Amino acid sequence: MTFRNFIEALPKVDLNLRLTGALRKESLLLIANQNGVPNQLDDFGRWVELLDKPDPARIDEMAKVFGSWIMYPEDVALAVYDIGVALSKQNVRYAEVAVAPSAFVGSAQMNFDTFLDALNDGRDRALRAWNVDMSWILCVPRDNPRASDDVARWASGSAARTGNVVAFGLSGAEELQSVGQFRRAFATARKKNLYTVVDAGESLGAGGIGEALAELQPNRLINSWRAAEDESVLSQVVDSDIPLVASIARSLATGQTKNASHAHLPQLLERKADVVLSCDQPSLYQRTLIDEYVMAYEECGITTDTLVQLARRAIELSRMDAERKENMLRSFDFELKTARARFLDRS
Repeated sequence: MTFRNFIEALPKVDLNLRLTGALRKESLLLIANQNGVPNQLDDFGRWVELLDKPDPARIDEMAKVFGSWIMYPEDVALAVYDIGVALSKQNVRYAEVAVAPSAFVGSAQMNFDTFLDALNDGRDRALRAWNVDMSWILCVPRDNPRASDDVARWASGSAARTGNVVAFGLSGAEELQSVGQFRRAFATARKKNLYTVVDAGESLGAGGIGEALAELQPNRLINSWRAAEDESVLSQVVDSDIPLVASIARSLATGQTKNASHAHLPQLLERKADVVLSCDQPSLYQRTLIDEYVMAYEECGITTDTLVQLARRAIELSRMDAERKENMLRSFDFELKTARARFLDRS
């Protein structure tokens, strides 16, 4: 009996799954062929090769290109359903999926309403077939600041509130634009009482995290493990009770760290930072949420009890409604006892 068996048995949530980085190769190629992408893209074969052997230096570029193959509402619905199937195989019951609507909306095929309907069509099918629920974090990419006001307006509108949108976010490489470019959009989100998330710190380190905190006042930070490199920034994060959603796989895939133990997870936990694990872009990193927990256990030396606490904490920090959250916490506690008896107590 292994730790992996134990983690597989627990019901889990993922609070930062990125739509364009979570598509299985088979489904992505199906969508591409249906939309004539092989005939339109001269180096299509090279991009297909990258699906099997991702280039760490091109992870974000890959997600952008693969996302461009999704052109129609039925593609979006298929992509979301496909993600639900993959999550069900890991016993992931709920995911908050980050998606940049500006990458899909504006063509003759999709406006925001049809895009949101397509997301929820795929979600509803996955929920009925696999008991996997999903909500949406509408993000503005850093390389498209002009879209920030529109995305904030969409995310805070009535259609979004009834369409499973739970947050507004900022994603993408920090060096592309200063966070000040997005101050107004985040102020709009706060005014509408909309939860906000920000990717910060990967390339600019703790300084980038501090700037994001000052300019945007986010409710949640993504892949901001480098807060551990500056005590004043880390203290601000801890004292403000701002959750850190971290992916060890991303730090490895992008070359930010050479091995899992360098991802500062032990240091963050020692300082009582509110950390939870995410698999972020599993298809591009070729890792799952289960792999995140296994790496934390085997390579970072995090104890079983601590990882159980992180898994339960992810449920608590989710944007599920109160009833669904209470039901899942109750299910988690029950299934934890069963998993302990099957896998840990015996060993």
